Formats: sequence, C-alpha cells, structure tokens
Amino acid sequence: MDNLSKQYQKWDPNTLYLIPPRGLTKEQTILWKVKYDKKWYIEKFLKIKNKKAEMVPFVFNKAQNLIYSKWLECMRDNIPPKFVVLKSRQQGISTWSEGMIFADTANNELKSSYIIAHEGDASSNLFSMSKLFYDELPSIIKPMRSRNNQKALIFENPNKDAVEKGTEPPGLRSKFSIGTANVGEAGRSGTNHNLHISECAFFPNPEKTVAGLMQTIPDGMNTLMIMESTANGIGGFFHETWVKAIAGGGDLIPIFLPWSFDPTCTRAFRNDGEKQTLIEQVERTFTDYKGDQIHTEEWHLKEEYNLNWEQLNWRRWAIINKCLGDEDIFKQEYPINDQEAFLSSGRPKFNIGTLREYRKACSEPVKGYIDAKLGQIKFRPDEKGYISIWEEPERRKQYYIGGDVAEGLDRGDFSCLYVMDEQFNVVANWHGHIDPDLFGIEAVKLARYYNSAFMGIENNNHGLTTLKSIQRLEYWNIFYHKNVDKITDQVTTKMGWSTKIDTKRFMIDKLAEFVRERYMKIKDKELIGELMSYIIEPNGTTNAQLGCHDDRVMSLAITLQMALQGIGETYKPERPNTDHKIDRVIREVAR
Repeated sequence: MDNLSKQYQKWDPNTLYLIPPRGLTKEQTILWKVKYDKKWYIEKFLKIKNKKAEMVPFVFNKAQNLIYSKWLECMRDNIPPKFVVLKSRQQGISTWSEGMIFADTANNELKSSYIIAHEGDASSNLFSMSKLFYDELPSIIKPMRSRNNQKALIFENPNKDAVEKGTEPPGLRSKFSIGTANVGEAGRSGTNHNLHISECAFFPNPEKTVAGLMQTIPDGMNTLMIMESTANGIGGFFHETWVKAIAGGGDLIPIFLPWSFDPTCTRAFRNDGEKQTLIEQVERTFTDYKGDQIHTEEWHLKEEYNLNWEQLNWRRWAIINKCLGDEDIFKQEYPINDQEAFLSSGRPKFNIGTLREYRKACSEPVKGYIDAKLGQIKFRPDEKGYISIWEEPERRKQYYIGGDVAEGLDRGDFSCLYVMDEQFNVVANWHGHIDPDLFGIEAVKLARYYNSAFMGIENNNHGLTTLKSIQRLEYWNIFYHKNVDKITDQVTTKMGWSTKIDTKRFMIDKLAEFVRERYMKIKDKELIGELMSYIIEPNGTTNAQLGCHDDRVMSLAITLQMALQGIGETYKPERPNTDHKIDRVIREVAR
C-alpha cells in the first residue's frame, strides 16, 4: 500500500468524510482534510449557482455521492480512478467533476488538469464553474493566481521577479485549462493529472480525440479521469466504450445514473383525484389468450425500480413537455437503465415487456472451467472462467447444447455455447474468445459434463474447424443436418447446424415464441441484454443492433432447436459401446 492509499482507508459511511490519522493537532487535521478529504473540502468551501440562480454551498446529491463512493473505493484499493459515466440529464456529474478537479489542482503542487466538452459554449460553462469556485474561496485557503482568462486558470505567484530572486515562493505552479473537441489537436500535448471529458458521445471525432487525451494521463495513482455523457444512439464510440467497460475490458469503471436518482424528477399532484386517476391507469391489468395477467409498462417500472407515484407523474409530464410527446426521446435523455439509454435503430424482435420480467429474475452464476485430467470431467470454480453455471447436471436428465463459433480474435466476436434441459431451462453457458479447434475441445468437455448432451454446432465458416475437432474426439451425440433432394428423394447428411436464410428465420421466430410465451427459464442477464438489442431491420432481416453482439442469441436459438429435436418421442440418444478412446484423447489434450 502506497502512502496515498493509506490516507483513504477509513471514512464515515453516512457523510463519506475521511477519518484522519490519530495524533494530529487541530491545525494539522484541517490541513490534512484540505489536502485529502475532497468531499469535506468541497462542501465546506466551494459555492455553486443553483437552478434558481442562487449562490449556495456545493453539497453532493445522490448521484454525486454514488460516484464519489466509487472514487473512495479506488483510492482505498490503490486502483487509478478512471470512470465512464452514462447518465440521465441534470445529475450534476459535470459539476462533481469540476469540483473534484478544482479541489486537487488548487491544493497540490505541479498539477495539470484539463476539461474538454463537445462544443465551445459547454466548455466555457464548465470552466466558469471553476472560476466561481476560486472567486468564492475564503482568502486564507485561496492559492496565488497568475492568470485567469477564458482558457486557463494558473495557480502560481504572479510576481515572477520576486520568485526568480528567491524572495517569494513560487506558489503551487498548477494549472486548470479547457478545450473543445472540434478544435484541432485538443489537449493532446503535455501531461494531465486530472481529465474531464464531457458529453463525448457528441464529439465530432471521438476516437481520435479521446485516444490522444488518454495518452496524457500518467500511469498509477494520484490521477482522475472522468468520461461522461448522455447517450447518442447505438454503435458510436461512446456506446462501444460503455459496452466494453460493462464487459470488464480495460481499466474504465462503468457507472450508470438513472433519472430516478435526481430528487427534482418528481411532480406533485394538483389534487387527490388526479393521483387516483394515474394509480388506476398504472394498475390496470389485461388478460392474454392464455389467461395470464398482463401489467402496464408503468407498473413494471414502478415495481422494478421502486418508483413512487410522484416520479411516475413527473415521467408522464416530462414526456409531453420536455420530449415532444416522444417516449423514445425521453428514454434517451432520461434513461432508467443502460439498455434504454441507447435508442434502438429498429424494431425489437423479442418482446421487451417479457424480457424485463426475465431480467428481474436473473441471478449470478457460478463461474469456472471444466477439468478433464485423467479422463475425469470435473467443474472447477474460478471467477475468471469462461463457463457460467446456474444449475448443475442431474442424473438421468437429458441436456442439449447449441454453439455459435467465432474466429477467435481477441477483439472480434465471441464463441458461445448454451446448455438447456428437458424443461427448456437454460442451465449453463460458455462464452469467450478462443481458437475454433480449441472451442471444439471445450464443447466436448461441457457436453460430457452435462450427461453427454445432444449437441449442435453451427457448421458455417469457422464452425467446420470446431466440428472437425469434435469429430477427432469421437464425440457421438451430435446433430446432423439432413438435406432431401426433391427430385431423387435422396437424403444426405452434414454434421452440425446450418444457418441459412430460411433456417435463421425459423429458429429466431421459434426462439421469439418461446421467450414471449415464457416457455423458457433464463437467469443470464447478459443474454437478456442481447435479446433486448436484437432487432428487425427495415428489410425484414434480424440482427444485433449496430455496435452490439448476437452470439448469445444465435447460440440459444440453436440450443432450442437441439432441444426440440431431442425431446420428440422418437428421439433416442446414440450411445457408444465404450468411452475409452474419448477419455484417452481428452487426457492427451489436457496435458
């Protein structure tokens, strides 16, 4: 543990103020808190203009406390704080970022901080916060300043002659500057210990701008990087950055802030009658053809996110008065979850209401890998494993596996397997980057672990390599696609599942039916996310939205086909006379 992390080991859970080391005098304690206790410093000394144009102390709100608690955890655990924040509007994250950066720059020597926004007015507004912070500081803790213009705030002694003669101290020699994303090589030169990238989803060339800025941040602690934005559709730089952060790729820590965090997003009712009308509309139920009760979308929102009636009243008002009556605009500007934030570019293929219900029932799996040493198939728990298990195999139960094969590149698509039981319960998943031939070995191990499951692997492209690997292991219980010549009636077979235009349409339609009718049990939240972002294109084809993946969707669709093939009354799994050769080959591979 380095000296900086030692300062952040204890804090009051209610105020989030740091607990200072023992043995300090009162004066030493104050100096220590000014230097290290950012929230205490901000709430004691910084002022902001509120929405009523009043000068008030800067007191953290719910969203600001959440991101600050994440920052404290990073400092405690010696993890450089680098955040990507997907937010609803008016959460105060830009204000929080300016306060944190100002607190560090105005109290430490040789710090360089940089703020960049998508347009000039936004950059100026952010910078004006910092100038206001400085102007309203008590004189006793106000650092010397040599420059205060529209682009920089430099904390150093303005009397350069006295500094050169050694008769006066140089001051902090720290600086605070701004830039705009559409202006040249913004912020690419020099070192930035603190970096705030605001509304980067709206940058004209975000890949180039952000990549250059990231090079300016030193490795290690004593830095802060915040990339925050509202969403701006599917498939852009910010969306891709968010998806990678959620998946755990890289150092960025994802934080989502829904509109329900904002205490101002409530609206009082004019009278009891107005409130009762809304309650009746929200709690109205419908009965589908199966006799099941169907609730309204607002009812699901209230139940899932613990909203009160005043928040739902505000939501209705905001859709009409802030978002032109367009619910899609509201969802982008004021999302309640990260999937909702990124607007769909097409019609969802799978029933969104049902998927929300599935998502509420999701649970965390046991992660791990399958060990095949000495011919024994055993599951080994490991948080970094490619396999997720929700239900262990049961004796005498039949299982089914479907697989979607990727190229195996680190930055490409994922290879994926799902395991399903006789009751259409999704019980396990394999998901990761791997070479197609090695994927075949993993598929056989997983199939054998689940009672020699009936397995179908897509035979398109790289799937042929996977199937050859499976064939070399002499795994027997595998699907063969049948082709019937309409002239000769001759039947030919090909190992694996063939995904073509007609079979893809059929298997996706069947999966959509099983999801809509709740025939399946799904506990995988990552799968639910992919199902939500799987759309019908204008030409009628179905695909993942731009910037999203569909390997889980395709794998599950194939798995369902395997289950439907196997559950038929005439289905009898093929069984070999001996397992000796398979055991031997897997033992050799395991070595």
